[in-house]
Amino acid sequence: MPPFKDEHILMIAPGSQVTLAQLGLPESFTPARWRFPTRMFPGEKKGEFEPYKIRERRQEVKIANGSTAPGEKEDVDMKDQPPQEERKENTDAPKTEKTDETKAENTNNTENTENTGEEGGEDGENGQIVEEVFYEEDVASEEGAIYPIENGRIVDWPCFFALLTHVYNTLSPPFHTPIMLIAEPAWSLRDREIITQFVFEKFKTPAFCLMDSAIAVCYGYGVGTATVVDVGKNKVDVTAVTDFVVNEHGRGIALEGCGGDYLTDRLLELLGSKGFTRDMCEQLKRSNITELLPAGTPLPGAAATSRQDGQPPGPTTQPGVVENAQTKNPNGSTENNDDDDEGVLDVAAIVSGNTSEFLAAREKEKGNKKGADQGAKPVRLPNSKKEKATFQYQEFVKLEPEKHAPSGPSRFIRQTRDIEVGVERFFAATPKQDTGDRLSSSILEDIATQIHHTILAVPDATKRSELWDSLIVVGNGSKVKGFTQALISTITQKFVLSPSGTIFTSEIPSNFSTPLPTGGTNTPAPGFPGQMHHPGGQGVNPLLVAATHSGNPMPPGTPSMDPLSHHRSTGHSQTPTSVRTVKPPEYFPEWKEQTATQQPAQNQPGLNGPGGPASSGSHRGMEEAVFLGAQVASKVVFVIDQGLSKGFMSRVEYNENGPSAIHEYVM
Repeated sequence: MPPFKDEHILMIAPGSQVTLAQLGLPESFTPARWRFPTRMFPGEKKGEFEPYKIRERRQEVKIANGSTAPGEKEDVDMKDQPPQEERKENTDAPKTEKTDETKAENTNNTENTENTGEEGGEDGENGQIVEEVFYEEDVASEEGAIYPIENGRIVDWPCFFALLTHVYNTLSPPFHTPIMLIAEPAWSLRDREIITQFVFEKFKTPAFCLMDSAIAVCYGYGVGTATVVDVGKNKVDVTAVTDFVVNEHGRGIALEGCGGDYLTDRLLELLGSKGFTRDMCEQLKRSNITELLPAGTPLPGAAATSRQDGQPPGPTTQPGVVENAQTKNPNGSTENNDDDDEGVLDVAAIVSGNTSEFLAAREKEKGNKKGADQGAKPVRLPNSKKEKATFQYQEFVKLEPEKHAPSGPSRFIRQTRDIEVGVERFFAATPKQDTGDRLSSSILEDIATQIHHTILAVPDATKRSELWDSLIVVGNGSKVKGFTQALISTITQKFVLSPSGTIFTSEIPSNFSTPLPTGGTNTPAPGFPGQMHHPGGQGVNPLLVAATHSGNPMPPGTPSMDPLSHHRSTGHSQTPTSVRTVKPPEYFPEWKEQTATQQPAQNQPGLNGPGGPASSGSHRGMEEAVFLGAQVASKVVFVIDQGLSKGFMSRVEYNENGPSAIHEYVM
């Protein structure tokens, strides 16, 4: 097979709301150039779909008598050309006969025209009024839209195939084009086979690669072992990847109620009584004033957060002291506090014997002056310390058509207005009000619990500590400011064990006695004969030594707590001692430079669609690192490796083995 070119590779990453696509690999990998809404609209015929809403509009059109309506053409009777002999006979015929026949036809046509004019006079003097039908594409409408993917699962296969066809036709790749498709964790083995068959049969592609989204994220970050948390519209996927292999056991797939819609519903629950609609809450969630604060952070409005430095105002900021430009000294004289006289001492006051009192008074006056300067300049507080903040709400208002104007397509105008919000903007991730007996938990607690369960389900216990220190949070649902920091704070509060003296004895099996006060060694319990020694223990309890070496196996001969378990949790792999996130790569400037401070968040589209606010100091766009990984993997699989490691399935292999063989090539 000839090698593939960078400009011919087609990458598609379907999502529940947005499908990312791009044709060709640039020299430096960039965010996706094409963003398609993951929706289609029913077509005119059953089973057909259109990418946009088609509206039917009827309009009356006046036409002149004897002419056809716009868009219509006269029927033309196409006859075969007569033989050459007949054409010659017609040419030799006398002209008088033809002239007589033409006159008769003209007479009949004149009579018909007069009759038509009399009948058309009832509709108008100049012509007839005919109703015409026009079809228009409404690009912005979502009325009647069909979403083929819900919570990561394909629920409408014909619509999904129509979406892939629309993306393929829009990008119009050449014939020799390999396809990289990112698979959702919720897709079953049968789903992957159906997609493989459709791609090979419909697009005639020479090579096809189906890559798991968690593996793609690892390729984007350049790590082989990580815990990938993908926050979507209404679901969360938690995957533990070790050495570029997905651990299917314990994987959190499509956890419903943990996505971006949870945050919108919670804001609507808090602000609905104040007249907020769901669209207002959705835009409030996207804005830069909505923030998730770590656990234990005081809310603005308290005395401790009234100032930027977190200290309550002192007596030096009294207005009465600040306003006076001159103060009296102990000796009754006045001193000017201008900047020009700063550092000039009153020698008479020092010689008089009141040196200490004079210097103390002067230091106090300097403090008053600094307080006055700070009071004159307004201090710009961060959003987390503002009791109230304002965001811009954009809405579309329909324009009413003018009188006597012809009916046309509906026109909308965008209006922007400022809305003030209180501390409710910090409660987007708090538990919802549950009317039942069960107390509901917050979205962060549910995600943290699933992460803990997923990592503990990894068979290789020595990898669990690395998984805790390699956390990657992606997905458009995590674009809310402070989401990752609040999640780490929740994990730390619930599961992280601080490294103290208790970790040395917390996992000692209960069937061993504690060390004796005199010998300093441990006597094995009945049933385990023989004294156990550890090369590094020097007479100390070997289990105590093993507990201090997290991740190292037990010394030879040490029995396991559970003899039936093949994957024994060694050291402190059960409970983490630290949680860290993976640093984003710095060698992709198109992904690195787009920070939240460089682009206003309120001017970006929605969280679950294109754009949205990023966390403060984070790499804007890394929430879509799955597409960055798709580009990196495409370069490795199609260009560098060229199929030597079975990274993709060729058309020859598909023809020989069928679509079921795709499981041997899934990455």
